[in-house]
Amino acid sequence: MTTSHEHAAPVPPSGRPHAGIDDAQAHFAAITAKTPVDEAFRAAFMKSRIRLAHTHPAADLASRDRAVQEVIDRIGPESNELRTQPVPGGVGYGMFYTAAFKSGWGNGTSMAFDAVCPQPPGGNVSTFLYLTATNRSGLGVEAFVSYNGQNDTHFRVFDWSRSDHWQTDTPFSQLSNYLTTVSADGHPYPVLPIWNSSWKLNNTTYRNQVLLYNHVRGGWDLVYQHDYAATDAQQKTGWIGSWGPIVETFQSTYSHTNPMGALVTQLISADNNSHWGSWSLLGSSNSSIRNDSLGFQLRLLHPNYDFIVAS
Repeated sequence: MTTSHEHAAPVPPSGRPHAGIDDAQAHFAAITAKTPVDEAFRAAFMKSRIRLAHTHPAADLASRDRAVQEVIDRIGPESNELRTQPVPGGVGYGMFYTAAFKSGWGNGTSMAFDAVCPQPPGGNVSTFLYLTATNRSGLGVEAFVSYNGQNDTHFRVFDWSRSDHWQTDTPFSQLSNYLTTVSADGHPYPVLPIWNSSWKLNNTTYRNQVLLYNHVRGGWDLVYQHDYAATDAQQKTGWIGSWGPIVETFQSTYSHTNPMGALVTQLISADNNSHWGSWSLLGSSNSSIRNDSLGFQLRLLHPNYDFIVAS
């Protein structure tokens, strides 16, 4: 609940019925507590963050080096040994925010999208593959779909503001109330609607929040929340938070995968007085496309809020 001294949270994204927000944090925490920790997945995720920074095409060499060091500093000492262990792949397809848009918000930023997440991923996927995104904040979260081969799919939350980054881990078998089907250009796609936000509560404190849309009751469920100390500079400078929805890859080539991607990517900002604006679709004027030519072919693109790829 918002108190009188806290700045208000963003209004829910447009496009779906809204029967209020339910607090499901305890439910998701209980599932996470029973889910075995996958150390190989965690190591691969951290290595991939270093590779993303090192291979970002929009950055010059000095900027790439700074981005790599930023990731290493944020992840912690254990990341130093990962720096020399290259990870094949990179970005199969997806959106990166322009520099101006990445930092172009005041006291809050929020993004929502439908992760198009077939189960199984199909084709030759034999290791990790992520459908992830950030909301532009440097200390925000990644709330994402994680594949490991054909039969191990999870929804996970990685919080960049914490030293214990891993906070939510839910197998897809536990998400029947949240997985649904939507139509785009006349084709049905399986989706997981994800909403994540970062905003200033007061002069010293920010809040990260993750919600999933519960199609059974017709409202958003709060699955994760964390309050922390941060500065405006920490949130808006640096490389972390620069990617919108992406298909993040770990193999050198992909073939015969099922369609995957993101639909209805939209963002909203709060100004320096903590007044939230209106939700807007991600556009080609505030984002660019990265495609590392790993076998994914475009099936659908509405620049740049919808994309579907397959291989």
